[in-house]
Amino acid sequence: MKEHAAHIVSLLSLNGDSARDASWAALSRAISRGDARAFEVFYRQWFERAAVLVGTMTRRDEAFCLDVVQSAMLKAARRMPAMTTDREVEAWMTRVLRTTAVDELRREGRRAERERRARAPESRTPDREREELIAALRKELATLTGADRDLVRRRFAHGETHAEAGAEAGLSGDAAHGRLRRVLDGLRARLRRDES
Repeated sequence: MKEHAAHIVSLLSLNGDSARDASWAALSRAISRGDARAFEVFYRQWFERAAVLVGTMTRRDEAFCLDVVQSAMLKAARRMPAMTTDREVEAWMTRVLRTTAVDELRREGRRAERERRARAPESRTPDREREELIAALRKELATLTGADRDLVRRRFAHGETHAEAGAEAGLSGDAAHGRLRRVLDGLRARLRRDES
C-alpha cells in the first residue's frame, strides 16, 4: 500500500499532459477503491482550486465557499469513480462542486425563509380564520333570546324543517322562516360590525 501511495505521489510530480492524466487516473481509481492516502493527495491538490471555482460560480464569501468545498470533498471521498484523464476528473469535480453549491444555496434560502416566518407576526391561516369566525358566531348566538336561539338550534343543529322548528314556539313554517331570516340578518350585521 505504501508503494502504491508513493507511486501516486511520484506520478503527480511528473511533467506533461500524459503523465498528469495517468496520475489523476491512478488517484481516481485508488479513491474509488477507498484508498485514504490517495484521497489525501487529491484533497491537497484540489482544495484551493475547488475554493476558487466555487467562489467564481457563486460570488459568495470565503466561509460559504469553504463549506461547499468540504461537503464536495466528502462526496468525492465516498463516490469518486475511476477516471482516465485529468479532463474527466476536472469535469466531474466541477459538477460535484456546482451541485453542492446549489444545494447549499437552496438550504440557505429555506433557512432564511423559516427565520423570516418566525419573525413575522402570526399569519391568519384558513383554519384559524374559520375558528375565529365560529368563536364570534357562538358569542353572537349567546346574545339571542331563548326562543330565537332555540329556533336556530332546531333548524340548523337538528336539521328540522321550518315548520318543525317553529312548532315548539307555536309558529307556522312561513312564520318560522321569516323569523329565522330576521335573526340571521341580525347575526350577519353584528359579525360584519365586529370585523370592521
